[in-house]
Amino acid sequence: MSLLEIDRLSVGVPGDGTDTELVHELTLGLDSGQTLCVVGESGSGKTVTALSVIRLLEFVTPVRTTGEVRLDDVDLTGLNPNVMRTYRGHRIGMVFQEAMDSLNPAQRVGVQLVEAYASGRRDKRAQARALDLLREVGFTDPERVADLYPHQMSGGMQQRVMIAMALMAGPDLLLADEPTTALDVTTQAEILRLFRDVQREHRMACVFITHDMGVAAEIADRIAVMYAGRLVEVGPAAEILASPRHRYTRALVECVPQVGVRRTGGLPSIPGSVPAATEVLPGCRFAPRCAESSDRCHTEEPPLIALDNGVEAACWSPGSGPVALPDPRVLHSDTPKYALGQPETHARAAETLLEIKDVRRTFLTRGKGGSPFRRRARMNAVDGVSLDIRPGEFFGLVGESGSGKTTLGQLVAALDDPTEGTIVAAGQRHTARGLEGDARAFRRAVQLVFQDPQSSLDPRHTIGRIVAEPLRELTDLRGADLRRRVEQLLDEVGLPKTIADRLPSQISGGQRQRVAIARALAPRPKLIVADEPTSALDVSVQGQVMNLLLDLRREHGLGFLFITHNLSLILSVADRVGVMKDGRLIEVGTPDRIAAAPEHEYTRTLLAANPGIVPAAGSHE
Repeated sequence: MSLLEIDRLSVGVPGDGTDTELVHELTLGLDSGQTLCVVGESGSGKTVTALSVIRLLEFVTPVRTTGEVRLDDVDLTGLNPNVMRTYRGHRIGMVFQEAMDSLNPAQRVGVQLVEAYASGRRDKRAQARALDLLREVGFTDPERVADLYPHQMSGGMQQRVMIAMALMAGPDLLLADEPTTALDVTTQAEILRLFRDVQREHRMACVFITHDMGVAAEIADRIAVMYAGRLVEVGPAAEILASPRHRYTRALVECVPQVGVRRTGGLPSIPGSVPAATEVLPGCRFAPRCAESSDRCHTEEPPLIALDNGVEAACWSPGSGPVALPDPRVLHSDTPKYALGQPETHARAAETLLEIKDVRRTFLTRGKGGSPFRRRARMNAVDGVSLDIRPGEFFGLVGESGSGKTTLGQLVAALDDPTEGTIVAAGQRHTARGLEGDARAFRRAVQLVFQDPQSSLDPRHTIGRIVAEPLRELTDLRGADLRRRVEQLLDEVGLPKTIADRLPSQISGGQRQRVAIARALAPRPKLIVADEPTSALDVSVQGQVMNLLLDLRREHGLGFLFITHNLSLILSVADRVGVMKDGRLIEVGTPDRIAAAPEHEYTRTLLAANPGIVPAAGSHE
């Protein structure tokens, strides 16, 4: 018997006369010691499923649940709230996506760990277990870590603490909801390795939710693919990755960037988006986005049926054989619409769009212990960087969190002043004394796209007002001309003009990022600094956004400083790539050269940490 059995689980939100169904008749099983990766785009029902297992969704919104969720043959859906509370932590542990939001900012880590042990008993046994688990998840100095507050730790450290907290009561089942999203690749690799080690050591079952097939390849024994609340394919990880049957699964595999594969024609992506739960679609819900769909696909919903090699899929025309992935040794051009500029053209260009010369940015930090009376220490966030970008060039800047990438981007965008050195962007000189010349002209020429559009877009303003704001501030457009330009910008980034009346909360994450790009394009800039604009997006939406940027670059001759921690992504599309570590630019070269023969050991480490779609050796025993 499986440890966890989900039998025809449906989850709906009550509405006016009818329920909005978030998950539809989901059936899954999981054995002890096994890792199941639930994969799919945002809106597919992955998180709703996990929260329904641990019954936390009912604390967020009223829901109606049918079907069964059995843990050791006990139906969790039928337990009263007091009994269910004893299962959380003791039998089922949970690791949430945002560790900083999940940890209590007002309590030290050690206190929070002890509270998670055996209903919060604060005895020496709980304290000893907390220190043992901190050591197990990779901290060599657990006593010091236990005394820290969450804000005193990096994102990777916070996620390790969350894993330790989930293990405090010795659960049999661990649920992990996107625990590596937005982490840099080396930290992600460490967290995935930690999950594998912990799961084997404690013989736990693990449900690992992700939108990235590359992450699933690193950790999964089995993979379940969800789409629009439906389970569309499930089976052994090696089989799903090598020869996916459902057309949606095949598309997800094709969207994973590969080191050594140049996408001169743009990245693969899935057109359209996941339908809303309220949208009624006859037949297969993926049919409107599927190039292989038939009339039957649009009228009759396919059942989940058993195929060969332990795979089940819900598809009227299942694929067969391996996905035709490109050879990393060959330059590929799959979508001529997104033609890149030629690096040799940039090399011959006399004009320089951006010139960074010996730039440093130094911060003063508090002394040991944070005391204001101790001598302040100097920390070089950017340490002697020199770099130039030509008009129309797509320059990728990669490195781990804390390497200085974002600080350098803020200096280029004149959101901060360098401590030393000179930056000349679009003819405007920028030094420690600030911008020299016309600041308004500089803002027209250099624009910034932030990492998180949810935070960078004003939630109280409509999309139309957000896009129009730089036009009002930096141009003379007003009235009807202003409205026409806003509509033109929305059209350029692939958004309908009707979206102008909506608020940011009323559109998807990918649409919000397109709005942020439209806002940056508004004053017709020459250089765009893009700071991790795809880090938290689904891999398919990531492809759509990248192709949009490449298309706009071709049409408008834009130069890009594209900041990312995803080396596979930037090696696919950039003209040149720079690698940063500890504030220094340690390596610059063409993607082909860096992928084939990286010169610095740190670059080789980043390449090794990038998840691919070949299952990790020994991870699916």
